[in-house]
Amino acid sequence: MAANYNAEPILKVENLKQHFKVNRNFTVKAVDGVSFEIYPGEIYGLVGESGSGKSTIGRSIIRLYEPTDGKITFKGMDITGKMSRETKETLRTKMMMIFQDPMASLNPRKTIGDIIGEGLDIHHMYPNKIEKQVMINRILQKVGLSADHCNRYPHQFSGGQRQRVGIARALIMNPDLVIADECISALDVSIQAQVVNLLKDIQEETGSSYLFIAHDLSMVKYISDRIGVLHLGHMLETGTTEEIFARPVHPYTKSLISAIPLPNPELERKRVAVSYDYAKSGLDYNVGSNHLVEGTHYVFGTDEQVAEWLK
Repeated sequence: MAANYNAEPILKVENLKQHFKVNRNFTVKAVDGVSFEIYPGEIYGLVGESGSGKSTIGRSIIRLYEPTDGKITFKGMDITGKMSRETKETLRTKMMMIFQDPMASLNPRKTIGDIIGEGLDIHHMYPNKIEKQVMINRILQKVGLSADHCNRYPHQFSGGQRQRVGIARALIMNPDLVIADECISALDVSIQAQVVNLLKDIQEETGSSYLFIAHDLSMVKYISDRIGVLHLGHMLETGTTEEIFARPVHPYTKSLISAIPLPNPELERKRVAVSYDYAKSGLDYNVGSNHLVEGTHYVFGTDEQVAEWLK
């Protein structure tokens, strides 16, 4: 299903800040003023190096963390502060997360059937136990597993199969937004392709929206409609996949794209990776604003910096 950019955004993040106080004198600003929107049926890719704040954004959106500042709107409801029972129910049933480590996110003492059906039990989303089992069997088949796997435990599966269980657990609730937090980073390359194709097929079938968090730019390019580039808790550039890859503007984005290996040995031999060192760049992420380059392509910086980059 194609993204509907004429509709209201299903998720709107405005000036999100997530700070962690380490001690009396030091606070880690993991996310510092990030804004973006996700539309119905859209896959929004969030990329950046390790420690840039990608996973923290995902956890703040689904309210595993209490946001320090900013506003998060989901389906027209403010989910930032204290939520009403109705808002909390919508958040817990219509927004799901696929975690990075498939083994750490699955209860080793529960069977696969119990893990996948836990959300159905909590929110009473089935009329009887027979219907519940039918729903579990159906989602298992959809993610490429067998109904016979219901009575097995997580340690009896491979990494790729465990990740499929995590996907099934999220999708059985029929969510409107799925946050995929580096859900392929712990898998082999061949399994990564299978899982990404699975996510794409299910997204086209159900029309749900994805926030796809990853540091593999080539995979993000394959799956995403739009991309946001994150560094040190700041959104440096955002735009459609074509805009970002055809005309990267920010030096950090250029550095990331130049680091992608090329499958052609002749071209790979000539590829030159562009280095980027924030400390030596002369840039200050705390000074500047978003500038519209073209279409929906925004880049973060001062007027002078953006003018220089666009030359």
